[in-house]
Amino acid sequence: MRPRLPMIALAGWLFADLLLAFSIVALGTQDPPPRPRATPTPAPTPSRLALERRYVQVSLNVDPDAAARGDESAVQAIRRAVRAQGPRLAGRRAGIVLTFGAQHSGGEGFANDVNRLLPRADGLLFGDVATRDFQLLGASGGAVLLNIYLFYDH
Repeated sequence: MRPRLPMIALAGWLFADLLLAFSIVALGTQDPPPRPRATPTPAPTPSRLALERRYVQVSLNVDPDAAARGDESAVQAIRRAVRAQGPRLAGRRAGIVLTFGAQHSGGEGFANDVNRLLPRADGLLFGDVATRDFQLLGASGGAVLLNIYLFYDH
């Protein structure tokens, strides 16, 4: 024999079912929200800038304390190393520079200090460059390695 449900329990289920049915009817009778009008957007203009696949690697030594302070001696060290590359970098613009720095207290902070000095060392080459900081392992403090990705020279 099956147990009987009390009448109050059946009334609760009936109320819930009716509430669900009314909700569905109410949602179905509402107007949909207005569709946004399509505004003509100009087609993106293709950029003529592209990065070369190969990078120019520049090795140098910079005093980590001078780089942290932004001293002119650190800027000059970067400038000399870049100019030593001659025509490979002269008159060119860099798109990305990966900077590897060796310092005993952590190379990423040192690499960041060097990256902040790049525009002062060569405003044309490093004027609007994206940089990334890395730690250089297995090198003595003050060693810097720059991997410079240049924009393609049309």
